[in-house]
Order: sequence, then C-alpha cells, then structure tokens
Amino acid sequence: MKPTNSVGILREVKNKWERRVAITPSEVKKLVERNIRVQVEPCQRRVFKDIEYEHAGATITDDLSDSSLIVGVKDIPSNKLWHDHSYINFAHVIKGQQQNMSFLDECLAKRIRLFDYECIKDARTKQRCVAFGRFAGLSGMITGMRGLGEHLLAQQCATPFLNMSSAYMYASLSDAQQQVRAIGAMIAERGLPRQYGPFVFTFT
Repeated sequence: MKPTNSVGILREVKNKWERRVAITPSEVKKLVERNIRVQVEPCQRRVFKDIEYEHAGATITDDLSDSSLIVGVKDIPSNKLWHDHSYINFAHVIKGQQQNMSFLDECLAKRIRLFDYECIKDARTKQRCVAFGRFAGLSGMITGMRGLGEHLLAQQCATPFLNMSSAYMYASLSDAQQQVRAIGAMIAERGLPRQYGPFVFTFT
C-alpha cells in the first residue's frame, strides 16, 4: 500500500470489558498538528470518548483501510487485517506462542508489516520501551483485592474487599485510591475473619 500519512486507531475487542486504547486524544492532537491524519474506530466503552478524539482533530470512522499504519493494543480481528498495511500491537508471537501462529501466518500471507511492542527496545540498553508499567501494577492490585473478596465470599465469608470494584470501573486513579482508603477504614472498624488471617500483602 502506498503510504497515506494516516494513522488508524482500532477499538479493542479482546473482551467485553476492554476499555484500553493505543493512543490518547492528547497524543492524537500532536499528530494532527504535524499534519498526520488520524482515524479512530468508534467505541462507546473506551476510556476516552469519541468526542474527545474529534476535538483533538481525528475522524471517527468504522473503515480504517486507507490508513497505512493501524495501531492497537491487543488482538486484531482477521477482518481488520488489510493487505500491504503496517500494524503495531502486542502481537504475542515473538516467543512462538501457538495460539497466535494463525495471526502471524495471515500477516505473512497479506504482506503485512508487523511491529510488535515487545520487540521495541532501547538501542543502548536493549531494554523494552513498551512493557507493563506502574499503572498495570496498580490495576493488578485493585483486581487482586476484588478477587480476594470474591474468593472469600465463595467460602461463605463476606469481607470489606467485596466493596472494591474491578479496575476498569473507576473513572480515575484517585477514585480507586479513595475506595481503598474506605475499605481500610472498614477493616479497622470491623476487622477481618480470624480463621483466614493473617492477611499478608507484598508489594515489589
């Protein structure tokens, strides 16, 4: 495909709770200011709303096929793999992951140029430039607290941890932090069931 100076941003479809996106509206604005056309697939559940991308200068469209670079986070559906395009995502193929070999085969068959986030490394240190970072860890901690509450409930024991929502439900990190404090206050007041204690949380 002839380069079109255009970037297409996919909506994520890995699961029904998926709210992530590869490029934020603030970064889209920077691209548009450099005369790069940005197209964004519409998505009502994404953490950033369509109107935020429109205000940043992007076009909302279901057809990204005339963007020469397609950007995503996770799995890309087969019907969004267009011949002779470039794609960037967490492809999960570099280690020969069997479940993604059909995706790699289709990329090869369609002459797709695939950029895998896992393979983008600092030229000097050889360290990955795109990897799980601080916010992934915070999200995991929130999910862990929620999971602990559900685990204990399955054993007929209700605890304050049940009041922790899944990470994707919070509008901001400060909202999640506020809820963690509230749960801490509940534990201080009511305690936790002795038969399951002590609870030890380790942070690395």
